[in-house]
Amino acid sequence: MAGPFEIEPIRVTHSIPDCCGLVLRCADGTILHTGDWKIDETPLDGKVFDREALEELSKEGVTLMMSDSTNILSPGRTTSESVVADSLLRHISAAKGRVITTQFASNIHRLGSVKAAADLTGRKLVFVGMSLRTYLDAAWKDGKAPIDPSTLVKVEDIDAYAPKDLLIVTTGSQAEPRAALNLASFGGSHSLKLSKEDVILYSAKVIPGNESRVMKMLNRISEIGSPIVMGKNEGLHTSGHGYRGELEEILQIVKPQHFVPIHGELLFLKEHELLGRSTGIRHSCVIKNGEMLGVSHLRNRRVLSSGFTSLGKENLQLMYSDGDKAFGTSTELCIDERQRIASDGIIVVSMEILRPQNVDGMIENSLKGKVRITTRCLWLDKGKLLDALYKAAHAALSSLPVKCPLAHMERTVAEVLRKMVRKYSSKRPEVIAIAVENPAAVLSDEFSESLAGYSSSLTIQPMTFFLTLGSYCWDVKIFCHYDHDPPSEVTELKRLLPEEDTTTSSSILAEEHFSNSEDSDDFWKAFVTSSSPVDEVAKANNGFVSLSEHVSQVEKDGTESSKDESLKLQGSQSKSSKSIKRNKWKPEEVKKLIDLRGELHSRFQVVKGRMALWEEISGNLSSDGINRSPGQCKSLWASLVQKYEETKNEKKSKKSWPYFEDMNRILSDLDAMAAK
Repeated sequence: MAGPFEIEPIRVTHSIPDCCGLVLRCADGTILHTGDWKIDETPLDGKVFDREALEELSKEGVTLMMSDSTNILSPGRTTSESVVADSLLRHISAAKGRVITTQFASNIHRLGSVKAAADLTGRKLVFVGMSLRTYLDAAWKDGKAPIDPSTLVKVEDIDAYAPKDLLIVTTGSQAEPRAALNLASFGGSHSLKLSKEDVILYSAKVIPGNESRVMKMLNRISEIGSPIVMGKNEGLHTSGHGYRGELEEILQIVKPQHFVPIHGELLFLKEHELLGRSTGIRHSCVIKNGEMLGVSHLRNRRVLSSGFTSLGKENLQLMYSDGDKAFGTSTELCIDERQRIASDGIIVVSMEILRPQNVDGMIENSLKGKVRITTRCLWLDKGKLLDALYKAAHAALSSLPVKCPLAHMERTVAEVLRKMVRKYSSKRPEVIAIAVENPAAVLSDEFSESLAGYSSSLTIQPMTFFLTLGSYCWDVKIFCHYDHDPPSEVTELKRLLPEEDTTTSSSILAEEHFSNSEDSDDFWKAFVTSSSPVDEVAKANNGFVSLSEHVSQVEKDGTESSKDESLKLQGSQSKSSKSIKRNKWKPEEVKKLIDLRGELHSRFQVVKGRMALWEEISGNLSSDGINRSPGQCKSLWASLVQKYEETKNEKKSKKSWPYFEDMNRILSDLDAMAAK
């Protein structure tokens, strides 16, 4: 008994011992589940298919029958296992050297046939493969094994026997990755080495879906030179599932009121349903995984024309075992993501961000920081793609407003890099962007400002210029010399900063900084003195100045050069401040940009081609004498939008910010469209 069901087994024949179908009886009717079966008239164990039990069950009446559909497309009837035993004996007797057979490890009857052939030919039997020993041990404990495991030759003793005295049984008929025969085909098995004198008897059927890897394994064996015997005409295998003739015979014996085909592809199930209807069964149905049907005896209750009642559907999911402990669905174990990374690669972007201090009004400032990119499983086209990724990351950061949140930086950079790789190589890599702020770099800037405001002399020399290829950033060493002791606050800042942080944090360069060498030269001229003794050392050493040489030179000069250097520093600072002022947007320029952006607002709602619109705005500004690049226009607009979002809920800010009304006119229209 099992709940409301009374269960009775009915003996059937299959490729393993003690197979049976199940009869389940309850108050509402009788169900027959055949399990895996065939009709073998001459089974090796002598236990024939129980037709009489099925005939008695048919007289009782079967409400529902569920039957195996595996070989519905194979006409005729299956071959008996005794025929395969004769074929095995014939091929093993004809072999002059070592014989290696492979079959399903669970086919205990087939192992018995191999044992009988070994005894008749005087060969010793060897099992190579864990699953073979596992099934044999289980059958031996149950009293069904045709072989005593203690009589088998150990794998490590194979070399002690002559090849003609051995019969080796292996796993790997389906070319499983770790199976013995598959490993031997690669030459990677420690226990089994193939040679051209071996004869391979393939006593199995290739399961649908495994054709490709099985054929590759057989090709590797053929390359070694070992002959392979396989195929239907050789008689080395028979199926444990009934062919079409057997399926039709059982349908005619049982005559069920309802029929549901099971165990097979959807094509097989549909064909089996048609076969059932051809035998006179009126009520049949094909169901998919998770679907539930209700059925009752036709004498007891009215039912639909199909004979079944739908009871809904369960959301069934495949469960995966990953290692010793991990077990769950594909979503829980991130199966899809892992496959995508293996196929398309992964990019990890780390960004160390330093925000400029004392941002004043609408002055355009650029973020400072370092970008490092690491890739795995990604084709880089000899470094060309990596270079493009760095430039794209820098350009994306330079287009963002100074007060942009770190999360928005990460999303923007990740999306830009993902699109670039897709356009470059048609791959869709997983991009992980991590942005962190560097407080130590902020202290470094404060430390530099304190030094600039102190009245002592300050020498700044471009001592070591090195380009870090991984981040595209210039690093400049700063060395200071005082006429007397520095102030206490400067000493405190210097103590707090680690040695590497006293280096100025390298700023993120926009694309125009890479392409305009003249601007770069002007930048360094502001810090380099024409007659510095350090320059002479640098010229003598191909531009490199060591730390000891620079410090000794500073000590040698003493205070005599401090005044001149202080004046040169002031000149360089004035030049630097002028270059910053040139980057300021004048109020009339900001006003003009807002007007032009408002005119094109409807066109900006299109997802693609926005950069072309910014180029159009830049061109219109140029015609009015305002020279701004498309990237600068886009960056200013982003800052204006952010300022608008901050001030629209504050009355005082609305009045104090001169551009609020213009921005509100444009962006309020967008909100109204979104509301509709």
